Amino acid sequence: MVQEQKNVSVKLKLSQAIRSFSIDKQDLRKLCNILQERSTAAGVIELEKYKKGGGQSEEGYEKDKKLMEEAFELKITISGSNGAELYGTIDEVFDSPNFPDKINSFYVNSESTLRGVYNWYPRNSFDLLLDFTKLKVFDFSLMPSQFTPNNSTFRVQGYEATWANGVFHEITNFINEKKAILSLVHNHSIYDILVWILGLPLAFWACGKTSKLIESFSVFNVFIRNAIYVYIFFAMLLIFRILFHYLRWITPLVEFKYKNSKVILHRCIFGAILLAVLSSVVYDILKALFGH
Repeated sequence: MVQEQKNVSVKLKLSQAIRSFSIDKQDLRKLCNILQERSTAAGVIELEKYKKGGGQSEEGYEKDKKLMEEAFELKITISGSNGAELYGTIDEVFDSPNFPDKINSFYVNSESTLRGVYNWYPRNSFDLLLDFTKLKVFDFSLMPSQFTPNNSTFRVQGYEATWANGVFHEITNFINEKKAILSLVHNHSIYDILVWILGLPLAFWACGKTSKLIESFSVFNVFIRNAIYVYIFFAMLLIFRILFHYLRWITPLVEFKYKNSKVILHRCIFGAILLAVLSSVVYDILKALFGH
């Protein structure tokens, strides 16, 4: 068994929150293979630094080195939306017949086996968490003007700065090359800007569009008719907020693409709704400017 080691001082720590990423099963496995190569390189460095302990036999020393080398084989965890969880080596998980179509999260930590089984703190390590969960469309507990919460992050720490920088930049470049569609809508204050540009004008337009119908209710007094205008105004703002949530839902910040996904259908539906509303607005504006 590998000897217990005191915590090694870490020279360099790098981390990045993942703010836009879209990947499928094939690309996720490719990412895992890259991480395995870097973990293997970290193992080579670790073995070079590992010295024979006092009183340790040559056989025990070689056995420890073999265990250490094997411990650098990555173990990954994938959680499905159906509640199933797979844990194992890259090949075991990706070749499993139980691999879920919809994934909620992916996690890998290169030092988990070394620390959990042997209480050994490697000189160089990394961990990656991909959070594929999406907010519910009718969940109003989160203010839309806030950044969409997501726990996806990548961290590297290493005593060898060359290794740490190399791994960090290679993986961040891989992520940046596969950005998600319209990740901008998940940013802070985007909703506030869209409300001023689109939401409020649409609310006023809806009030004007229904004015003839409202004014035809002569049986109601002025107060009731004005109250109806206010109700329509705020109802349109609520619909605008729901559509904004829907847009965030169909264009997730961190997306796992899978077969038979209906996201394309939902994007077409959203596009049709947007086109229908904007066409009607433009038509009314041109009609008002140039007459009948």
